[in-house]
Amino acid sequence: MKMKMKKLLAAALAFCLLLTFAPLAFAGLEGGWKTAVPTVYLQGQGSTLYADKNDPQSEQIHDIDVPDGYVEDVAKSLAAPLAKGVFLNDWDEWVDGFVEGVAPLFEKQALDENGEASNGSGIKTSSGNFRRQNADGTYPLDAYTPFYDWRLDPMEIAKDIHTYIEQVKRATGAQKVNLMGRSIGASVALAYLAEYGAEGLDSVVLYCPSFLGMEAIGKAFAGKVELDPEAIDRFAEYYAGHEDVSDLGDEELISVLLDVISVSVTTHALDLPAGALERIYAQICAKVYPRLLVRMYGSMPSFWSLVGDEDYEDAKRLIFAGQEDVYAGLIEKTDRFHYDVLNKSAEIINGLVDSGAKIQIVAKYGVPMLPVVENASVQSDMLTSVKSATLGATCADMGKTLSAEAVAAAESEGRDRFLSPDLEIDASTALLPEHTWFIKNLAHRSMPPSVNVLFETILNHDGYTTVFDEADAPQYLYYDELSDALAPLTADDPNPGAKEEASFFTRIVNILRFFFKTLVERLRKAFGLGE
Repeated sequence: MKMKMKKLLAAALAFCLLLTFAPLAFAGLEGGWKTAVPTVYLQGQGSTLYADKNDPQSEQIHDIDVPDGYVEDVAKSLAAPLAKGVFLNDWDEWVDGFVEGVAPLFEKQALDENGEASNGSGIKTSSGNFRRQNADGTYPLDAYTPFYDWRLDPMEIAKDIHTYIEQVKRATGAQKVNLMGRSIGASVALAYLAEYGAEGLDSVVLYCPSFLGMEAIGKAFAGKVELDPEAIDRFAEYYAGHEDVSDLGDEELISVLLDVISVSVTTHALDLPAGALERIYAQICAKVYPRLLVRMYGSMPSFWSLVGDEDYEDAKRLIFAGQEDVYAGLIEKTDRFHYDVLNKSAEIINGLVDSGAKIQIVAKYGVPMLPVVENASVQSDMLTSVKSATLGATCADMGKTLSAEAVAAAESEGRDRFLSPDLEIDASTALLPEHTWFIKNLAHRSMPPSVNVLFETILNHDGYTTVFDEADAPQYLYYDELSDALAPLTADDPNPGAKEEASFFTRIVNILRFFFKTLVERLRKAFGLGE
C-alpha cells in the first residue's frame, strides 16, 4: 500500500505540474464533417516540432523527454537540501538543485531571449494538403489544418497563416474561407483579425479562447498559487470520475483517497498542511521563477498570449526581475500582443462584427479549475474561466447557481433567454451573447469528434448564426461521455451524468473498512496465515 500511495501522490503532483505549464497539446479535426467553404483550422499546441525545422527527419522535440530514472535521481539529490530548507529555512541549495534538475528537460524546446528559435528548431508553416472538393461541392472540415511553430509570437504566426489562407484560396478557387482557432490557435486567429481584418473570411469560430487570460497559465506565471482544500477536493472528484486513473493505482485505493480528501476538507484537516505549503512556496517562488520559467514556457511568446491583464505586469516583474534588458526582445513581442491585441479584443471583435463579419465563440464549463491557482472556484474548462472565454458572461461559482435575485432581474429585463437551464450562467453579459455557445462537462484539452457537429452546424448556416437558429445547436449543450455526443442541456436534467455524492458518514465507513481490511491483510502476512 505504501508504494501505491507514493505512486499515486507522485503521479498527482506530476499531473498538476503538467497541466499548469503544458496544457495545450491537442489533436486536430478528423472525420466526415464538411463545410460549404474551405475551413482553415488553427489547432493549439499540436504541431510536431523538429530539432531542425528544415528537416522533418531530424529529432522530434515537441514532447518533453524524461529519461528513465531521471525524476528519482533528481528527487534523491534534493532530499538533503529540502530538509535544510524545512528545518533551517535556507532554500538556496534546494532552489539551485531544482532549477538545474528541471530546466535541462526543456532546453530543446525553449526559445532564446528574443522569443525566437535561434537554434534552428521548429517547423515550417505547412503549405498543406489542398484536397479537392467533395463530390457534392463541399470541403472536408479537416482538410486545411496548417502546421505552425506554436511557441512563437502569435503576430508572426499570423503572417504565415495569411500566406496559407491565400494559398488555400488559390488552390480551391474559393473567394473566402472560414477561420477557426482553438486555445493558442484562438490567440493566433485574434492576431490575424487584428492585423488583416475579416475581409477574406466567411465566418470565424474562436473555440476555447482566453480573452482575459488563461488563469491556469497567467496565475502560475505571476506566482499567484493558492492551495484551496475545497478546490482540491472538487478537482480530485471530477478527475477521478472523468479520466482514466488506472495507472495511478487500484480503484479501491483511489476511492478511499478521495474519501480521505473529502473528509479532511469537511473537518478542515487540510487547512494546516495547505497553509504550510503556501508559506514554503512564498519563500522559494521569487527565487525559482526568474531562473526557471525563462528557460521553459516563459521564453515562448505564445504562452504569454494566455496571460491576462490582471496578471501580466506581475508576471513580467516576477519572471524578468533584474533581467529586463536581457529579455527586451521577448518583452517587446509579448507587450505588443498583450496591449495591442489581447486588451483590445472586444474593440477588435465589435468593430469587425459592425462591419459585417461573422464571429462566433464556443466556450466550455462545468469542469473545476486547476486547484493550485487563485480563485479556483470559478466556472471553467479546467484552465480558462468562462468569463475570460466569453468576454464577460456572468457565472455562479462551481457547484452553485445564480442567485434568485439575479435570475429574477434577468427575467424582468427580458434576458432570461440567455440563462443556462442549470441556472449557472447568464450569457447576456458576454461580448456576443447571441453568438456564444457553451458546452458543459468537457475539459479544455478534450476535443471529441462530436464537437465537430456543432462547428459544422455553425459554419454551414445561411447567414450569421445565432444560438436560437438551430434546434440541434442551442446555446447550452452538454457532452455525454457514454454516447460521445453533444446534446441540448435542459432544465429537466440540468446536471446530466452527475454522480450522487457520498455522505460524510458513508465516506467515514469506507475509510474505516479499507483501514481494517489492510490491517488484517498485513497481520496475516506477518504471521504467515492463509486467507
